Parts: sequence; C-alpha cells; structure tokens
Amino acid sequence: MTDQQQCQNCGQRHNCQEIYRQMSNSKAPKVLSKVIQAFVVPLVIFILILAVSEKLLAEKLQSEAGKTFAALAASVSVVLLYLVILKLWRRKN
Repeated sequence: MTDQQQCQNCGQRHNCQEIYRQMSNSKAPKVLSKVIQAFVVPLVIFILILAVSEKLLAEKLQSEAGKTFAALAASVSVVLLYLVILKLWRRKN
C-alpha cells in the first residue's frame, strides 16, 4: 500500500493536510544559512589557513613543532576574527 493510499483511507487526513499547509506557510526564519555561516565556513577557513600556513612556514621555520604551532595559531586567529566579524554583522542586520 502506498503512502497516498494510506492517506486516503485515514480518518485524520484533513488534519495532516492542514498541518503541512501551515508548515509550508511558516514565517519562521530560515536557519540553513546561519548553520553554514556558524559551523561550515569556520571549519573550511580553519583547514585552508592551516594548510596554507604549513606550506608558507615550511621554508621559514626549522622545527616541526614550531611550524605546527604557528600554523595552528594562525588558523585559530583567523577563525576567531571571522566569528567576531560575523557577530558584528549579525547585530547590524
């Protein structure tokens, strides 16, 4: 039995249809863009800055621990800067 057949035989089908209609007309803010801005973008920034920093620092620093620490510090700094800018931007808008 398909979903459509089940709905046709259900005594509550009008209630379900009304709920789905109301949900489609919801005025609630869309959260997908906020989720991407808050979680995905910082992760991508962190990985990119880490990779670029490792490559740039490979010639300048001799110790492996120093390169790793400097790249990590640069990545964290850039992500924190992004998050501060995002927070200020959201307050303004």
